[in-house]
Amino acid sequence: MPIVHHAVRLSSPKGFGHRMPPAPLGVALKQVDVAVRRSVLMAFEGRSVTAGRPRAWFNAACDIRLVDVEGNDDTTLHFEAPKLGEAAAELYLQTELWPTRPPPGWTGFDVLAGVLQDVGDGNPDSERFDRPLLQHLAHFGRLLDAGFDALRVEEHRTGVPGEAVLDRATVEAARRLSASTPRAQAVRIAGLLDMVRVSTQSFAIKLDDGEEIRGVLTAGSVDAAGVLLNRRVLVHGRAVYRPSGRILRLDAERIEDGEGVSGFWSRIPKPIFGRRIDPRALYRPQTATTGVGAILGKWPGDETDEEFDQAILITTDKDFDPLHGELIQRVYFE
Repeated sequence: MPIVHHAVRLSSPKGFGHRMPPAPLGVALKQVDVAVRRSVLMAFEGRSVTAGRPRAWFNAACDIRLVDVEGNDDTTLHFEAPKLGEAAAELYLQTELWPTRPPPGWTGFDVLAGVLQDVGDGNPDSERFDRPLLQHLAHFGRLLDAGFDALRVEEHRTGVPGEAVLDRATVEAARRLSASTPRAQAVRIAGLLDMVRVSTQSFAIKLDDGEEIRGVLTAGSVDAAGVLLNRRVLVHGRAVYRPSGRILRLDAERIEDGEGVSGFWSRIPKPIFGRRIDPRALYRPQTATTGVGAILGKWPGDETDEEFDQAILITTDKDFDPLHGELIQRVYFE
């Protein structure tokens, strides 16, 4: 299998070079490995996290190897990575589902470089990341807190070597994009089942207005939906949005026959922006001039107490309270 060399350079004012402390080196290796894996899954399935055992093509595409560590001031980690077109050959033999699939000559590091570029640019409409991937990139702040200025990934997307940078500005951009991403919403979406891809649990439906939406079946096998191909279906699941508010994908729980389902369901609900309310932010101290204290004893009418009691028909009676040893008065409002 063709192997491509990638250098990942860590710069630090401490000048670790090839004599790097084990703790930050371990963080760097773990963070880079997870970032590559999530970026590759995002590129092929439109999601960066999945449950269950990884499929064979995914493990092969993400099989990166550390082969050397060198440097005088900066620390350079040398990796080898397979070309995606060779590692995931079965996917490239199929008809393309959506245009985010990377070119076959790219590696996982090239895919990661594209993610870093869009995050660094603050692109709210990118298809290259979702909230879990953004949150992982934000965790690179731990590596930067260990004494590093930046992590630079060598990539070859244009045919010549270049570098994608992950620094504090990238981490902050990832946090902002994550915070501005609307939460997923439960939806029912009707449309034409346009494509099914068993190898990635993916599908696409075309809405009544012609817009095509990608989706991933999160439970069961998408192979069972094959009998509904080119027919109207109803998808039950959750709509996942980009920071811009546009739909990113559908996380489907099930796909069923949608014959006769109204066109009302063939549209994506607008996302709900904003963070959850913190109840503590609603608390306000009570004083003599605020809250309930501001209205006590200030009935706005000019009725007498007798007139008010008559208006609301108050009835009272008295009884003995054995627990406290005293008479109590009950008031009934009719």
